[in-house]
Amino acid sequence: AVERKHGRVAMAAVVGTIVHQNHITFDGYLSKSADLKFSDVPVGVDGIRAIPTAGLAQILAFFALVELAWMPASKYDGDYGVG
Repeated sequence: AVERKHGRVAMAAVVGTIVHQNHITFDGYLSKSADLKFSDVPVGVDGIRAIPTAGLAQILAFFALVELAWMPASKYDGDYGVG
C-alpha cells in the first residue's frame, strides 16, 4: 500500500514538474502579504526557496495530516476510498 501511495505522489510530482518547466502558472498571488505571485516563483529547485516559511509549514502540516490520519500506511490493501 505504501508503494502505491508513493508511486501516486511521484506521478503527481512529475506532472507538476512538466507543467512548471513549461511555464504554465496560476493567476494571482501565492502570498499577498509578501507580494509574491505564482509567476514569480523560479523554475526548478530554487522554487522551494521562494515560498514563504508559513507556506512551507502549511504544506508540511497537510502532508502530515494525509500520512497520519486520512491515508494511513497501516492500511495494507491499498483501498483508501478516494476513487
